[in-house]
Amino acid sequence: MEFDLIHRYFKTPFGELAQANPDSVLLGIGDDCATLRILPNHHLFTSTDTLVEGVHFFSDDPPSVIGWKALASNLSDLAASGASPLGFTLNLSLPEIDENWLAGFSAGLLDIATRFNCPLVGGDTTSAGSSPLKTLSITVFGQAPAAHRGFNRAHARIGEEIWLSGTPGLARLGLLLEYQKRGYLEQRCEGVELSQIQALLAATTAQLQQRAVSRLRMPVPRVELGLKLRGLASACLDLSDGLSGDLAHISNSSGVSAVLFQSSLESMWRNCWPEIDQHADAAQLLKTLLMQTWRGGDDFELCWTAHPKHHSAIQSLGDDLTCVGVIETGREIWVQSPSAGRTRVASLSYNHFAEVPN
Repeated sequence: MEFDLIHRYFKTPFGELAQANPDSVLLGIGDDCATLRILPNHHLFTSTDTLVEGVHFFSDDPPSVIGWKALASNLSDLAASGASPLGFTLNLSLPEIDENWLAGFSAGLLDIATRFNCPLVGGDTTSAGSSPLKTLSITVFGQAPAAHRGFNRAHARIGEEIWLSGTPGLARLGLLLEYQKRGYLEQRCEGVELSQIQALLAATTAQLQQRAVSRLRMPVPRVELGLKLRGLASACLDLSDGLSGDLAHISNSSGVSAVLFQSSLESMWRNCWPEIDQHADAAQLLKTLLMQTWRGGDDFELCWTAHPKHHSAIQSLGDDLTCVGVIETGREIWVQSPSAGRTRVASLSYNHFAEVPN
């Protein structure tokens, strides 16, 4: 049964992609080990992530969406390292065999694997035993020229600029919309925060809501951007657990402070939601959005530091790249307001052992 499932939903549909990469995939699904070959004078990069039903995705999420997101989160790690994809392995633990679910999951996984030319080269499928939850683990492999060793989080330097891609916090907005739709919002927020979030959700346009939910469900890893940042970025990471906590990793590793400009973050949101200034309470809406940006995860956008001399070169890489701050002495995260001075930002990122499961 297990081998039949592997052939039907993984080896057969993914076989063409592996065959299209004969120089790198020497041996794939069906043997005890996969054999990968990297280019001469290149380094191997690898990352692994686990997604658990009820923690990282809703039980009623479409399986194709789960398949997409499972690989996207790993490819985002390669993007944050400036590495190009080679292939990946997949481990699935399932409480039961649901062939409709497997077909949808496989299709979504194949879509993103094909888009980023990242063939499935092996893995394992097991029973979840007495657990009613699905668990997915992916390990991804990538490569980069030997002259590039990744963007070390400890390499941020005083005076460098802080950059963001996209709109971090957008996926968090999508999550709040999903909570509201499922009747969970009151369980996740309370008091003043709840009323502020309800006001925010009521003000959002249908188009913004669609974008936010799409970002939550099907993030697009910034692999191409990561490759272009070679030679420009110093420290870099992907935003999976919220801007405040993820940026704190760079701050702590490099022994520096990060000062974020409130006006730049607000401009980032205005570009995403141009109609926001039409609301009488636009200032409060922006304040609520920034709070969700600090704590929101699953954006899988990039955050990096770079010397100011690279500003123009980085700006030319895309319209949705924003310089939002600067690296200074210290070891904290600050937000600089035009009117209220600096305020220290506490780490509000996602904590796997503190959050309530979905």
